[in-house]
This record gives sequence, C-alpha cells and structure tokens, in this order.
Amino acid sequence: MTEGREPVRMCVICRQRFAKSQLLRHVPAIEGAAGNGLEADEAAVKPGRGWYVCQNQQCRERFAGMKFRRKSHKGSKNGKDKSH
Repeated sequence: MTEGREPVRMCVICRQRFAKSQLLRHVPAIEGAAGNGLEADEAAVKPGRGWYVCQNQQCRERFAGMKFRRKSHKGSKNGKDKSH
C-alpha cells in the first residue's frame, strides 16, 4: 500500500468526495435513542456501518433532518420471521 494516502469517503448529502479526516462519521444509535437514529462517532472507532457528512452547514442541517431505520435481517419481512 502506498504511504501518505488517506482514505477517501463520500458525503451522503452532497455526494462530494473528501479525505476521511475531513468528514464526521455517524453510526446507528442504541435502540430508543432520540434523533434520527444515528449518533456521531468523532473518533471513528464505533462498530457498525458509518454514514459520513462533510463540514458544509447545509449538509449537516439536511442530515440532521433525515430519518434512518435499521435494516431488517435477510429472510424476514418487517422484522418478522417468514416461517410463521
């Protein structure tokens, strides 16, 4: 791997690419948490799929207003097992 190259990630709002260090990462919040279902992961170490948002104020505001839901497990419909 080439040294000196930082990973690149895309802002989920404006779809522009930035160095990973320039973006704020969000991960799924614990069940029942207030807000849009995500919490900021400033250290970028929490487990789970991350959503990245750039430093643009408009992107941050739009992201705060979005709603996210957890994906259901494969083979289930609305979180319920198909076998019943």
